[in-house]
Amino acid sequence: MLSRKYKSVFGAYIQPVNLALHRLRVSADHLTFAGIVFGALAGLAFARGRLLLAGIFLILAGISDMLDGSLARASGEASPFGSYIDSVADRFTESLIFTGIAWHVRGKTDLLLVLAALAGSFLVSYTKARAEALGVTCDVGLMERPERFIVLVAGALLGQLLPALWVLATLTMLTAGQRVLHVRKAMRSR
Repeated sequence: MLSRKYKSVFGAYIQPVNLALHRLRVSADHLTFAGIVFGALAGLAFARGRLLLAGIFLILAGISDMLDGSLARASGEASPFGSYIDSVADRFTESLIFTGIAWHVRGKTDLLLVLAALAGSFLVSYTKARAEALGVTCDVGLMERPERFIVLVAGALLGQLLPALWVLATLTMLTAGQRVLHVRKAMRSR
């Protein structure tokens, strides 16, 4: 939802940043790697209960993720394999973040909530990838990656991690369900 909107809104602001990064010889691969590192640091901060620090690292991971694809396109380095690696890196980063959160709540029933949020996040991504493999465009649903990051950042910065996890778990599962129904309808109409 936001990912479609932010491209047009922030495109004018991202282009000068891309140009500066290109001049500094920063590649899209560097940004993808930075996103993983910041995601790992966010996971570590979550694990240690340092929610504010986790929120800051999440913001840095999100910025890196937002810029890597646009930099690849702007510098002419975009490729199907690069897009594939970016998606794999995104799932890996989410795994690191949720692992840190799981460690933070270990020994509590809240762990089930963390696992539900992780499963929902992965299902949102998987349902889209699988639909596209079947030739169906699948841009429906509320909780794409930018929205998930915003909810996690807000939960971390405001010290409201558990409510954020409830929102994530619920809305990611609903989004995955929306996508399944969308694909079913699209395939029936063929």
